[in-house]
Amino acid sequence: MNIGLEAGHTYHIRLVVDDTIGTLYVDGVALNVRMYERPGESLGVFATDGTVEVRNVSIARGLKRK
Repeated sequence: MNIGLEAGHTYHIRLVVDDTIGTLYVDGVALNVRMYERPGESLGVFATDGTVEVRNVSIARGLKRK
């Protein structure tokens, strides 16, 4: 499935990993994935046939409790 992204549009992305389940949110739309190997310790972002600019990145270990 190829989903086109709009050039010049700012997308808000959040990735939550909980044990073997990962949820990727793009502008509030969620995509879930089950992982069978332990996730690594780094994060990579790439673009095919274009460019990408990444800003305001943070990585947290554990969820914030209220």
